[in-house]
Amino acid sequence: IDCCHPKSIIQMLRSLSAVVSLASLRTSAFTIASTTTRCHPPTSSLVVSILTPNDHHNRGTVSRNGESSIRQSSSSSSSSEYVSLANPAPGSPFHLALPVHDLDIAKNFYGNILGCAEGRSSEKWQDYSLNGHQIVCHWVGNDYRCQDYFNPVDGDDVPVPHFGLALTEDQFHVLGDRVRAAGIQFVIEPHLRFKGQPGEQWTMFFKDPSNNNLEFKAMTTN
Repeated sequence: IDCCHPKSIIQMLRSLSAVVSLASLRTSAFTIASTTTRCHPPTSSLVVSILTPNDHHNRGTVSRNGESSIRQSSSSSSSSEYVSLANPAPGSPFHLALPVHDLDIAKNFYGNILGCAEGRSSEKWQDYSLNGHQIVCHWVGNDYRCQDYFNPVDGDDVPVPHFGLALTEDQFHVLGDRVRAAGIQFVIEPHLRFKGQPGEQWTMFFKDPSNNNLEFKAMTTN
């Protein structure tokens, strides 16, 4: 190539420009590929206060994906800690879902009056431990009230449906006093059923604010 000829000089400049452009393009492609393949682990800002079964006034709730919980805490992005708020009942604990008309009112009844430890919850439902058994209050509408049917049992008109627990005699009387002190009206007052017969037992019936019936009983030791 004649370096002194103007056409030769132009040709050299064009070739050099093409090489520089190609190098720049490769560098840019490498940079894009490097930045798009980086993966950053998600961070967590979840903070929660822990509720013990005897502390029903200092609940901590947090929100994640539209759902609140008081059972999980996390101090780093790679580890989560779950705290057990209540021990499960021996054997096979039962699970029961209850329809309610108002979750705030249900929270006061099951959490404060009955003293059930609260677990997971959302805007539509709440978990509780009833002596180690899982009950879940589901909001089903403001107009809901449980419809009562009645059946005679040892002289009492027992409301149906109902649910509850078989307690010890001491637990039964403590709960009866607690319910009475809270101003809850008994459907069937605490009393002894099948007296002097096999299966003699203490029993009581009362309602939650959504008209759901609860029965608690205690087999006697006689």
